[in-house]
Amino acid sequence: MSLIIGIDGCKAGWFSVWQDYEERIQSSIFKSLVDLKKFFSHEDYLIIGIDMPVILGDEIPRKADQLARKMLAKKASSIFTAPTPHMLQQDSYENASLVSKRQFGKSISLQSWYLFPKIKDVQTIIDHKNIKIYEIHPELSFRAMNNEAVVLESKKSAQGFDIRKALLDQYFPRFNFETLRNQYLKKEVVDDDILDAIAVLWSAKRIQANKASFIPKIPEKANMQIVY
Repeated sequence: MSLIIGIDGCKAGWFSVWQDYEERIQSSIFKSLVDLKKFFSHEDYLIIGIDMPVILGDEIPRKADQLARKMLAKKASSIFTAPTPHMLQQDSYENASLVSKRQFGKSISLQSWYLFPKIKDVQTIIDHKNIKIYEIHPELSFRAMNNEAVVLESKKSAQGFDIRKALLDQYFPRFNFETLRNQYLKKEVVDDDILDAIAVLWSAKRIQANKASFIPKIPEKANMQIVY
């Protein structure tokens, strides 16, 4: 039996959610994905959905990033360009940008640079034999829940929060936001981290049920796809 986990990056590390045998949402924060792997060492197999680049391309942008931006239209800016492995190896933003400029004619954004530590953390578990990890973007998940219509309202606004929560409530009837919210400090996990992690869990469950969509359908490298 596989355990399915949805993960979103948060200020304290990785906010992770899964369902117990009664389909109640369980959660925890892990400082690293190695810590998560140790915590679930008793499980036979883990299916992990994560809101972070998993397989990196030798060219940028990856086809997956381009297609995701096209699908999200006005919300395309929520997709950051994944670095190449060579860029990820650099020890400073300046060096990473220099590599990007030399190879692709433009520097990387600071937002992408700030994701480098977490992208590196993902690389520590991608080859584990009892783990299958998939890249999932929450806004594509919400789009799929919303009859393929992009949720244009900001996830940090009250209206955007309510729309996304209502979508999740349809699929997770035992999900109680306040119960989860009260378990963590806001300096560790913000409200949209909680919603995003559960949206990622929703798509990860679709993978096991053979209902998920993968972009691109034929990736440049195995598993270099975004799933929703």
